[in-house]
Amino acid sequence: MNVVQRLCAWLAASLAIIFIAGCATPIRDRAEFPPERSWQGRLSLKVQTTPVQSFAASFELLGDAQAGVLSFTSPLGNTLARLQWDARSAQLVTTGAPQNFESLDALTRHATGAELPVVALFAWLQGEPANAAGWEADLSALPEGRLNARRLAPEVPAELKIILDK
Repeated sequence: MNVVQRLCAWLAASLAIIFIAGCATPIRDRAEFPPERSWQGRLSLKVQTTPVQSFAASFELLGDAQAGVLSFTSPLGNTLARLQWDARSAQLVTTGAPQNFESLDALTRHATGAELPVVALFAWLQGEPANAAGWEADLSALPEGRLNARRLAPEVPAELKIILDK
């Protein structure tokens, strides 16, 4: 199964969860994270395959690269998926039993078929440049709450767009 097929399968499963089971139960408390380590808004991911694959959702990102939570929600407010991690492990929570992974990279690799720049994303959201293999970020519109990042290599090109709530 290639990267795009895995991403599409994961996204389709996430959307199915909305209609089947409603909301996932949060495990970590939002109060664990200081307000300066909290972002929310909307994001979209477009993968340049034939046909083009895309995903859009509201998100909330809490914490930092060492410990955090990334939640995706539907327009109706239902939790699609919740990724959480600390120094020892990472977990994907949807419905049913949570899936455990040895690291955040392993979790994103499982969920999408590729490592996504979640660690670099924290630096980018702070307005700091950060290296992420194959990705480049445009931080010029960050003061207006917009961040764009593109994966140029080594995998299929992709574009991540984030619009932060103010």
